[in-house]
Amino acid sequence: MKIRSHSSQNLQNLFSSFVRVAIATNIFALGTFAFSCPNEIASARNLKTSSTTSRFLFIDLQNHWSRKFVEGLLSNQALSNVLVAPDSISQFQPDRPITRAELANLLDVAFSNRNASKITNRLSEPATRAEALTAIASQLNLNPKNQKTPQTYLLSMYRDATQVPDYAIPAIAALTREALITNYPDPRILSPKTAITKSELAVLLYQALAYQQKLPPLKSLYTINPSRQLWDRDLMQITRLEVSIRKRTVTAFHGEIALKTYPVAVGREGWSTPLGNHRVLQTIEYPSWQNPFTGDVIPSKDPENPLGDRWIGFWTDGKNWSGFHGTPNRASVGQAASHGCIRMYNEDVRELFSQVTVGTVVRVSP
Repeated sequence: MKIRSHSSQNLQNLFSSFVRVAIATNIFALGTFAFSCPNEIASARNLKTSSTTSRFLFIDLQNHWSRKFVEGLLSNQALSNVLVAPDSISQFQPDRPITRAELANLLDVAFSNRNASKITNRLSEPATRAEALTAIASQLNLNPKNQKTPQTYLLSMYRDATQVPDYAIPAIAALTREALITNYPDPRILSPKTAITKSELAVLLYQALAYQQKLPPLKSLYTINPSRQLWDRDLMQITRLEVSIRKRTVTAFHGEIALKTYPVAVGREGWSTPLGNHRVLQTIEYPSWQNPFTGDVIPSKDPENPLGDRWIGFWTDGKNWSGFHGTPNRASVGQAASHGCIRMYNEDVRELFSQVTVGTVVRVSP
């Protein structure tokens, strides 16, 4: 009995050793998430699912939030050829930052979209999340111009939307509306200026390819729901308006939350817009206008009325006034062109008019 037990134990040890060797060999063959040189890039036209099924045994990915997306992405043969380095052993490095060169390389492999904007400079620098999201939107041919108020929409979706660079606002809004953005651990935090990691880029690529119906869709608790806004910004009262003479903009605030920024025209030389802290003194729908030099009056709703169809007055010396108003001269918006007032597009001043009241703070800075 002792001899049999000893033999059985030897067989078990031998079998265990064989399993460990097999697993180690499998891990060595699969390697890690890495990038090949450009001359090894497969065309996006060859995107096909691998006929062989493999289990990806990356040790540092087993309990990672992105695992199912990464493994799904690597099931694509062309991408797997680029992303998997044969000389790597069991480490995926999901939190390693991605360079702009690596991002450009992956975009070429995944999409091969000749019409998309290309990344050609600062290739050794880490790619930010905003840069990666903007590049993906370009690859997908999403039309950011379809978003009428992208800035307002992002502010209603993300707690750090004010950190999104201006160039990225339309693209990120378009991706958000298509439910293509996943943020870990908080879906409401974009962190647009931080470097994008391997795992974050893998998830984004997977969702983009699923959007193109090249991969099956996957769900995640961390993917933003485009129909669930933090609050309804259309119903939020504006508590402060901040005018920048230099930028020629006015930004509407609810408390410390920036709701929206509008382009404006400001006072020209010799007719400067009054600086300092003011309050809205009057609001008039369809105002009439009196020429300060001739006394002639242009009635309300007249197409030539220089005040447009809304007036929000915030300063007066008892005779002269300064305020926000519309204009029939749209080309003047963005210029120093007025007699001290703040001109806006008619559609913008209507929107502003609906959300301010007498007493709303107006701050005018140089």
